[in-house]
Amino acid sequence: MDKPQKPDAKQGEIKPDWKDFVALVMAAYSILLPPLLLIFGAALLVLLLFYVVF
Repeated sequence: MDKPQKPDAKQGEIKPDWKDFVALVMAAYSILLPPLLLIFGAALLVLLLFYVVF
């Protein structure tokens, strides 16, 4: 038997749910976090070098 469809869903349309949103957020973090950590780590090392030298 066919499952009853929601009245607002069109034929063949895929409705995203909360799991898709969580997966999108995790993918964005996995792409953006390493470069941000490298930038902040390099800035911290430069500041530490200035603190030790001056």
